[in-house]
Amino acid sequence: MTKLPVAAGLALALTAGSALAADLPHYKGPPPFMPPPFTWTGIYGGVNIGGAFGNQDNQWTRENIHSALGAPIFGGVGWNRKSNLSGVIGGGQIGYNYQFNPWFVVGVETDFQGAGIQNTTNGWGPGVTTPGIAIPGVLSSAYAGAGTVNSRVNWWGTVRGRVGVTPFMPNLMFYATGGFAYGQSSSNFNYGSTRGISGAIPFGPFAIPYNITSGAFGSASFDNVKTGWTVGGGFEYAPLMFPNWSFKLEYDYVDLGRTTLTTLGLGTTTFAIGPFAASAPFFNSATTSVQTRFHVARVGLNYRLNWFSAPSAPVLAKY
Repeated sequence: MTKLPVAAGLALALTAGSALAADLPHYKGPPPFMPPPFTWTGIYGGVNIGGAFGNQDNQWTRENIHSALGAPIFGGVGWNRKSNLSGVIGGGQIGYNYQFNPWFVVGVETDFQGAGIQNTTNGWGPGVTTPGIAIPGVLSSAYAGAGTVNSRVNWWGTVRGRVGVTPFMPNLMFYATGGFAYGQSSSNFNYGSTRGISGAIPFGPFAIPYNITSGAFGSASFDNVKTGWTVGGGFEYAPLMFPNWSFKLEYDYVDLGRTTLTTLGLGTTTFAIGPFAASAPFFNSATTSVQTRFHVARVGLNYRLNWFSAPSAPVLAKY
């Protein structure tokens, strides 16, 4: 008889404890942190460094027909030479990307580069001596011209569009780029030529020797901002541990057009017939063509601000 009331009391106590525990507040831990999805959308800026190498342009130089005392007396000389601009470049860039979907990105970028791109070419060529009047008894003739062209690009920049795709990873973008290019280009052209004709004029049983020699030189220069175009491509990678940082490897082809330089020089022609000699001045000119275009390979580092990227959805904890 005494065991039954004790068991009943124990059961009643357990039931009351369970009911009291059910009334206590229940705590549920927050869900695990999920970082927002990676996006290329946003403003970015950075720096780059690289090198430029030339296009091995075949450029021409020719001397125009010059005159002595107003009359053409000699033909011109011309030659081709290779121009190969090369040097180191470095600068900065700023741009904006917009990601339309997980694999397609468009953007615009402008950059400005300091440069030490330069080239020096030397050339010469033999010419044809063409007297304006028939000179009897010509025994020999010689004619040659030579010139030096120094070219340099001190700085350049671009304004380009970019189109990128992310086919493998969202944080690895392959892109093509192209647009407007500009830069400060300078060139100096120095030219000189020399020519000579020797012979003898029959005079009865005798022959009177004569010599006609001439030499001339001139120079011209150009220093101004030129405009053109550029096209290229590369890839950019952002490590997921530091998603606001990215580095890129890029190739660009830059064409700032062609510059034509023409010298105007003063020379002297000396006529010697037997013991008598006289000199006369003349003007000559020479023209050269300088192409300013080069290839660029560079690496860069960018930091993205993501000011205009889509906001991520807030995470709500449940209690």
